[in-house]
Amino acid sequence: MRSDLIPGNVFPDVRLPEHTGEERSLSELAARKPLVLCFVRGWWCPKEQVRVRMLVELQEEVQREYGRIACVTVDGPYVNGAFRAGVGAAFPFLSDEERRVGRELDLLELTDEKHRPFLPLTFVLDSRREIVRSWCGFWYWGNPTPEELRQTLRAITRREQPTFDPQAVWAGGGAAPAAAGIDGESVWIHEDGDGRELERGVFEGDVPEPGAEVSRSAVDGRPWLVHEVEHADGRVAIHLRKGGAPDRSPLARHHITVPR
Repeated sequence: MRSDLIPGNVFPDVRLPEHTGEERSLSELAARKPLVLCFVRGWWCPKEQVRVRMLVELQEEVQREYGRIACVTVDGPYVNGAFRAGVGAAFPFLSDEERRVGRELDLLELTDEKHRPFLPLTFVLDSRREIVRSWCGFWYWGNPTPEELRQTLRAITRREQPTFDPQAVWAGGGAAPAAAGIDGESVWIHEDGDGRELERGVFEGDVPEPGAEVSRSAVDGRPWLVHEVEHADGRVAIHLRKGGAPDRSPLARHHITVPR
């Protein structure tokens, strides 16, 4: 493994074709959320079948808490698509058939001359693609357990989101200080109509003016508008609140799925 792939460093933003054949980068797949990134030997390895099925069992939890999972193999998109469908995965499988990324990052299992696969490596990255923890599963017991992944993702959320303890934030004034939580020169903060913080993330691009629409809610489609731009503690905090009329309907405006 390349010497810079250690906790505290940013994982390279590799770009590879996923199971659909479309090229995707890690930053696109993660979408500024924590990412469980797994390098997988392939469908033919019984240990990896168990490992990937464990990830499938965990995918409901990770996705519901705004995390992402991605696997990378040396198989082609067609084989990856079949592997993904066969285990019931809802997360992408990336293909490094030419072993370009494997060689560049020194992630290949050199003792398997037949398949030349990846070593079974797992990285957990935070919302900025910074490596938080990694594991090597050359021996199966070296892989992270579901509980280790949960605890690592919990630690990331606790560090990045002040509202991990929401009542303390709301009692302290509605939103946490600009310098709290996720690191970045500019951060956006989603708030309710009364200014209570929901979540925050790194803002990219020019700082917008108050009243500007920054994005739209994936739940009800209402715009996120700039309520205030705060300059404090060497950071810019862009406070966002929803525009338009509140949705008073009892109907759920997002898709609900029942875990298997």
